[in-house]
Amino acid sequence: MAEVWPMNGRVVLLIWVVAIGLILSARVAWQASSEAPTAASSALVHATPIPVDDVDRVEIRRPGPSQESASIEVVFERNDEGWRQVEPFEVAADGFAVRRVVLAAADLSATRRNQVEELADGGGLERVELATPDSNVTLTWPGGRTSIDLGARTVAGRAWIRIDDRDEVLVVNDALHEQAVEDDPRNWRSRRLFPGDAEITEFRSANGDSVTRLLRDGRRWSMTSPARTRADAAAIDRLVAIVGRIEHDGFVTDAPKELSRYGLEDPAAIIDVVRDDGEVERLLIGGPAGLVGRGRFAMIDGVPTVFRIDESTLRGLLPAVASFIDSTGTGVDVADVRYLVIDTEQGRVRLDRDLDRWTLSIDDGPATPTSGARVEALLAILSSTAATELQIQAFPARLQVGTIVLHAFDGRPLDAIRIARESADGRWATENGDGVLRLLPASTIMPLTPSGWIDASR
Repeated sequence: MAEVWPMNGRVVLLIWVVAIGLILSARVAWQASSEAPTAASSALVHATPIPVDDVDRVEIRRPGPSQESASIEVVFERNDEGWRQVEPFEVAADGFAVRRVVLAAADLSATRRNQVEELADGGGLERVELATPDSNVTLTWPGGRTSIDLGARTVAGRAWIRIDDRDEVLVVNDALHEQAVEDDPRNWRSRRLFPGDAEITEFRSANGDSVTRLLRDGRRWSMTSPARTRADAAAIDRLVAIVGRIEHDGFVTDAPKELSRYGLEDPAAIIDVVRDDGEVERLLIGGPAGLVGRGRFAMIDGVPTVFRIDESTLRGLLPAVASFIDSTGTGVDVADVRYLVIDTEQGRVRLDRDLDRWTLSIDDGPATPTSGARVEALLAILSSTAATELQIQAFPARLQVGTIVLHAFDGRPLDAIRIARESADGRWATENGDGVLRLLPASTIMPLTPSGWIDASR
């Protein structure tokens, strides 16, 4: 049987002291948790969660650039087309940037709570900069609203706030301060030069003395200035894509006192984009934006903000006029051509389609079979061969060598193309009444005279 050693008095006393200490510690901890639930009992900030996707108005007040200047107040509103800044002036907003502010407000998390009266001994609301706060974010949505005063920032990415003038102030993460107070308010605006979303129906540019006007009728585009002619569909598609996404390259200043300083009192160029809802977006392009490079100052008409656009942006918006012109000799679909008549000084040639064959008649004489490949090659030159050069000028009548008239199946004329040539072995030029010469290489084979067609038919 094991021997049991008697416990001495010192050990017994030590056990009792430890037991009493544990009991007292547990009681103090329980009392602290029950008496101070506001210290860290909940990280929730908003009594009702902010419906981020329903917020349709954001008001931000923040300090001015200097102590003497007034506070800056910026207001954003959301409509069917997205977010717009409506105060201090109206301009398209960057929806992503505005949403970041809304998310920062919705995601606030409290690490400390104090009743307002609890701050009295420590300097009150003045100490945490919430007595007369100079920064505030107010969010509004259908059926709801919340106003958040932004106070002093503390250490470790924390800051004081007060919501809806409640009797408590909170210490939260400083993400909202970062977005609403520290960020440049210009970053909340859209940088797009033409932020509209409706379909474009007209494009106008005045670049010095050169005025270009492109007009859409249904799905077809045409040029009305500097010449009335067919527009190149691919070039128009590129322009529309550029207009839809192009952005400026940096803000310069708001509310400029002297537009002449930026060359905008008398702009060097003006670009108008007209949309099918009647909206007209006008871009004013001013003087050089520096000693190096070919960038320019610019501003959107009606928006008091000057920004920079670089050389590549300018090239995209103001390409050579000729790049918008359809470079083919005619816009007629060759499948719609029933017959064509070629008039030259040597006589008249008529070429008729007969199902999959072609016939030839000279000076209203009898029709005889001719080379269908030769006719198709001529039609391809007129309808699908791109000119190597375009010149907007009057047709050189003294160089005219013939006229080709294309006729529909009902006999009506579809198009008349005049043909000119610099010399017997020079370049060709076509023109169909639009004042645009479309030049083709001298090597182009374009049979016009009766003898040329008779020889080919033998």
